Amino acid sequence: MKFDKIDEKRFKSLIKQINGTISASDGALQPYHKIKGTGFLFCYSVTDKSLIRVIRDSTVYVLDWGKEGDDECLVYTDDGALIIIEKEEILKIGFD
Repeated sequence: MKFDKIDEKRFKSLIKQINGTISASDGALQPYHKIKGTGFLFCYSVTDKSLIRVIRDSTVYVLDWGKEGDDECLVYTDDGALIIIEKEEILKIGFD
């Protein structure tokens, strides 16, 4: 699987950012992204190792964009799921 290893430091920094406890020593902030569209989408959950239903237009944070030729990336959803989703489904919002 191409997303076997997650950058632990980046993941911990992201959790601190979401909780509001991030400091300058934790590194740069992660920008917000949204899943395009409305309704639902089924994506592969890395933690559950199965397909889960994800709400479109929800906030996500990209943990790994993958390689240049990859069509998928690894994201952390606002409800706490680690999913693999197609890059074309992601809309960059920036910092809200």
